[in-house]
This record gives sequence, C-alpha cells and structure tokens, in this order.
Amino acid sequence: MDQIALVFGPLPGFGHNHPPEPIDPIEALTAWLGETHCDLVARFRDLELGCARVPDPLESEEDAATLTDFIAQCQRHIKKAEASHRREKELFLKASRAVDAFFKRRCDKLTAALVPGVSRLKAYRDQVALLERQRHEKARRAAEEEASRAAAEAEEHRAAAERLARAAQNLSDRRQAAEELQLAEAAAERATTANREATARIEPTRIRGDYGATAYVTRSWTFEVVDLDQVPREYMSLDVEVVRKSIAGDGVREIPGLRIFQAESLRVRGAA
Repeated sequence: MDQIALVFGPLPGFGHNHPPEPIDPIEALTAWLGETHCDLVARFRDLELGCARVPDPLESEEDAATLTDFIAQCQRHIKKAEASHRREKELFLKASRAVDAFFKRRCDKLTAALVPGVSRLKAYRDQVALLERQRHEKARRAAEEEASRAAAEAEEHRAAAERLARAAQNLSDRRQAAEELQLAEAAAERATTANREATARIEPTRIRGDYGATAYVTRSWTFEVVDLDQVPREYMSLDVEVVRKSIAGDGVREIPGLRIFQAESLRVRGAA
C-alpha cells in the first residue's frame, strides 16, 4: 500500500461531505512508523537495557566474550534499522525532489522572464540618476559661488562697520556702523547656508512604485580575470567566492592579472 495513504489515511469515498478532521502530518507519520516498525523499536529497547547491564569492570574472559557477541548484535540491529530508514525515506526524498522541481521550475522561468524588465528599469533609473547628479552638480557650483560672494560681502560690510565705528562723530555715524555690522552678519549667515548646500551629499536615486515598492541599486566589489598567467599562486588555489570575499571584506583592490571593480545590480523591495 502507498506510504502516503498509510500515513494520512485513505481518501474519503463518493458522497462524503463531512469536514476533514485536522491531522498533524508529523505526528501521523511518527505514529505510523512506530506501528510499522514496532518489532524494531522493541528490539532497540531490549538492547539498550542490555547495555545498562554490562558489568563494570569486566571480570572474566567469559564476560568479555559475551560482551563481544552483544556488541555485534547491537551493530547488526543498527545496520538493519539504517536499511529500514533508507527504504522509508526513499519515497519522501523523491517527493521532496518533485516539490523542489515543481516550484523551482516556475520560479526560474519567471526570474528569467523578468530579466529584460529589470534591465530596462535599471537603464531608466541610471538615466534619472545621471540627471539628478547633473542637477546636484549645478546646484553645488551655484552654492559655492553664492558662498564666495556672501563671504566677500560679509568682509566688506564688516570692514565698513569697523571703519565707521572708528571715525564716528555722532549718533548717526554709530547707527550706520551698526547697520553695516548687521549686513555683515546677514551675509555671513548666507555664506554658511550656501556652504552647507555646497557640501550636501546627493541622496541615492530610487524609483518608487504606486503601491509602496522601491527599486534601488546596490554595489558590490567583484573581479574578472584579465591575464591568468599573472595571477599569484595563492589566489589560484582559492575558490571564486573566497577571492571575492577577500576583495569585498579585506579591502584588496589590486591583484595582478585581475580587474577589480564595483558591480551594480538593481534590487526591488516590496511594500512593508
């Protein structure tokens, strides 16, 4: 009889309309194995009890001979159990491979079908990123120029305020010096703001979907072989992933015969 049917029971017959009782498949399988191999389990118990009765220490050649035979019996039973284990597991191994193939085949096919779309999305994202970098660079240069102008203006107003303060003859002169000082402070504040804008880092370019998904680029260090004859012997004996880990984790940037570079890949994260 089919092992699956033995574990989970026969299918309901024609006209059956009762709701199925919940079955824990692991508990059902364990119970079925216990019933099917009850003699095997009983023999395990007997042999384990026998292990507890072995004299300590052995006092005679007869005890040693008896223990030798007993150990051989235990080993034979273990091999018998292992053979049963393999037979019982064979169907589930085949079933596991069938399940893997069922899902993997479809996942691989859809993943391959997605490649052109992902490539197009990355090309669009790269175009958007280029425009953002150009706008950022233009704004940065403008901020640097504004910061330079504002700093120069602040110096001029500060110098004028000091000059007027030294030559002040009356209240009007002192008031004019104070106004120049206020203008210097305002220009200095503008210079500080412009400097902050000039040094601001550009945010990573992300494409956001209408329902919360986000597309973004990740970068990782990798390599390609340029001249195999120049690659040092210590790297020749290593696995590719070990070399890549050495480059990414240890910061190695130059290895003869290899071109080390940062690779970009597009990632899409769904909505939380």
